Amino acid sequence: MQSPSGKPLPRPAAGDDGPGQPRPHATYWLLAMVAAMALATAATLWWTLRQTHVLAQPHQQNDLWYVSSVHNELARVSLLARKVRAREASAQDLQERLEVLFSTLDTSGRGPRVSTQLSDALPDAAQDLDTLRPLVERWSGQLGAAAGNSGNNSGKAAAGVAADIIRHADALLDRQRKVVATVHLFSVQQSQQAREQLYNRFIVLSGVLGALLLGTALLIGKLVRDVRMARAASQELVRANRQLEVRVASRTRKIEEGRALVSFILDTSPSDVVLAEVESGRVHFINRQLTERLRLKAAPETLFLADLLHDPETRERFTQTLDRYGQVDAMDALIGEHNPSWSSLSARLIEVEGQLAHLLWGFDISTHKALETQLRELATRDTLSGLLNRGAFLERSTALFDHCRRHGQPCAVLMIDIDHFKRINDRHGHQVGDTAIRACAEAIGEALRDADLLGRLGGEEFAALLPHATADSAMVVAERIRAAMAQMGLASPEGQPLAFTISIGVAEMAPRHAGIEPLLVDADQALYRAKATGRNKVLAYEAAIRQP
Repeated sequence: MQSPSGKPLPRPAAGDDGPGQPRPHATYWLLAMVAAMALATAATLWWTLRQTHVLAQPHQQNDLWYVSSVHNELARVSLLARKVRAREASAQDLQERLEVLFSTLDTSGRGPRVSTQLSDALPDAAQDLDTLRPLVERWSGQLGAAAGNSGNNSGKAAAGVAADIIRHADALLDRQRKVVATVHLFSVQQSQQAREQLYNRFIVLSGVLGALLLGTALLIGKLVRDVRMARAASQELVRANRQLEVRVASRTRKIEEGRALVSFILDTSPSDVVLAEVESGRVHFINRQLTERLRLKAAPETLFLADLLHDPETRERFTQTLDRYGQVDAMDALIGEHNPSWSSLSARLIEVEGQLAHLLWGFDISTHKALETQLRELATRDTLSGLLNRGAFLERSTALFDHCRRHGQPCAVLMIDIDHFKRINDRHGHQVGDTAIRACAEAIGEALRDADLLGRLGGEEFAALLPHATADSAMVVAERIRAAMAQMGLASPEGQPLAFTISIGVAEMAPRHAGIEPLLVDADQALYRAKATGRNKVLAYEAAIRQP
C-alpha cells in the first residue's frame, strides 16, 4: 500500500490489531456463549413444557372418575336390590343395573382402569376393585338363570339374588368409599408434587433466560463497539487513499447483506420457495418450509420441479404451461412423493449466473382443500340418513341415465316409501321415526350394488337408480328389500318391538322417457298404486297402469 504521496504505508505486525481495531475473537466467544445460552434455554423450556403437558392431560382424573363411577353404580345396585326384595322393582331392572355396573368395571379392557402407577402405589385399592367384578358376574348370571325359570321360581330366585346383594352391599360400599378417598388423596398428592416440580423448573428457566439476556446484551455492546471501530478504521483508510477499496468492500458487503437478507426472509417465509437450474437441477436455494414439507433431512443438491408434483397429469400440465409461457400462476397441485399435501404453486423462468433456472413458490392449502371436500360432502348428503340428498341424487342419476341410454343399456328406478310413517311419528315420537328412516336407508343400501345410486328425496321417501337392470331384475331386488324391512323390528320407547313395512314402485327406462324425472314419475305412480292396494308390496309401472 502507498500513501497519497507515493510512500508505502507501514504494515501492522502479525497478530496486532492496532488501536481502535475490532477484535473478532472476542465477538466469536460472545456468539458461542449466546448460542450456548439459547440451546440451554430451549432445553429448559422443553423440559418445562413436558411437565406442563403432563399436568394438562385430560386423563389425569381418570382414576378418580373410574372409582367414583364404580361406587355410584354399586350404590344404585344396592338400592334397586332393596326395592326388588320389597317388590317395588322388577328383576329385569336389577339385571340391567348390574349390566351397567359390569360395563363400568370395564370387563372389555377398552375403558378407563386404575392406572399402572396407581396399581403399584395403591395395591389394596386396585385389589378391592378387582374383587368386585366376580361378584357382579355371579349376580348377573344368577339373575339371567332366574329369568329362564317360570312363575314363582323366578321371583324367588330373583329375591334370593337381591338378598345376597344386600348382604354384601354395605361392606362393598364401605370399601369402595375408602377406595375413592384413597385415590382422591393420592391424586391430590401427585398433583401437588407435579406443581412443585413445575415451579422449580420455572425457577431454572428464569435463571437461564436471565443469562441469555445478559449474554445478548454483551454481544450487542460488543457489536456496537466493533461497528464504531470499523467506522474509524474505514475513515483512516480513506485518508490513506483507499477510497476505491472501501467502495468495493462496501459494495460487496451490501450485496452479501442483501443476499443474506433475502435468504433469511425466504427461509422464514410461510410459503415454499425453491430456485433450481432447468438443465442440471442444481439447487441455488430452497427454504426450510419446503424442505420440511418434502420430509427431507437436509436441503437437496439437485431438484427438478417436475419431481415435486405428485399427480402425473398435473405434472405434465404444469411443465407445459411453464415451458410455453415462462410462468405459472396459482396452480393447485399435490406436492411430495409420500403423504402429498395440497399447495398453490406459482413459478417463473429466470436467468441465474448465466443459466436458466426455475423459481417456484407456493402456499399450503391443505386445510382449504379439506374444507372444500367437507362442504361438498355436506352439500350432497342428507344429514339424517347419510344418503345423497334430492339435488345430488337427481344430478348423478341424470348422468347415469344418459350414460345407459347412450350405450343402449337398460336401467330401472325404485321409489320406496315407509308405510304409515306419520302414525309412527304420532304414536312413538320423531326420534323413533328418525330411527326408522336410518334403518330403512341401511337395509336398502345393503341390498343394492356398489354401482347403484341411492338417495333420500324427502321425508320417508327414497329413490334408487339401478344401471344395467331390467324391470324383472329390479323387481327381484325390490322384493328382497321389502322382505328385509318386513322382518326388521325396532324397539319403541316403551320397550315393545315395533315393526313397519315399506311399499316400492318399479319403473324401467323406455323410449318415452326423455330424462330421469319422467322415469321417476312412472315409478312414483307405481308406488302410489302399491299403497292404494294394500301397502307392503312391490308393484311395477306396467302392472300398476293395468289395475283399475
